[in-house]
Amino acid sequence: MTPAEMLTMVRQRYNAVGDSFFSDEFLYGGIYQAESEIATEARGIENTYQSTSTSGTRELAYPTNANAIRRIEYNGIKLIRRELIHDPKNSITEPQGRPGGYAIWDREIILFPTPDITGEIIKVFTFDQPSLLTATSTLSVPTQYHIFIVDYIMSLMYAKEQNDKMASYHLNLWNRSLMRIKREIMKSKSADSYSVVRDQTYLPSRQGIWYNR
Repeated sequence: MTPAEMLTMVRQRYNAVGDSFFSDEFLYGGIYQAESEIATEARGIENTYQSTSTSGTRELAYPTNANAIRRIEYNGIKLIRRELIHDPKNSITEPQGRPGGYAIWDREIILFPTPDITGEIIKVFTFDQPSLLTATSTLSVPTQYHIFIVDYIMSLMYAKEQNDKMASYHLNLWNRSLMRIKREIMKSKSADSYSVVRDQTYLPSRQGIWYNR
């Protein structure tokens, strides 16, 4: 569903087709607010960013829309998140090698050791904030959650007309839907396996390996 299609649905349900009291900008703002709640409360927007290493450069740009980083891979190997104090470098660039860890400071990703090869693949898996909307843009949250946003927008519309009863009704529906979204996202993360506690010792990584190639 595009933002324009969602606005059409909301106006039809509210009987406000052609009504200038609810501007498109007001309604687009409501969609963005709802997407932001899904992103913050349920981590419902996942994304993957890819870049390449540069020899002698330890800093990697933090994805602009990212709320949090779930995982970083360097040539397919998971990097271990560390505190900046664990960085073994004694200068901006030395020592160099294949990175085994990373730290985050001031929304910047710092790899260590510093990469010594240019062009190796770096993937950053993130939970994102939504993008700002236009009539033709694509919603950031997955398609199956679009219909729930309608109740959030309608609660804003009723609130604007000072109809507190109906505003509360639709807001309650939205809050229930948000809880459902959170449950569905949690269940989806274990859809291909049984729920077990995983020992990090046996997961593929380069934990503790900073210099070996």
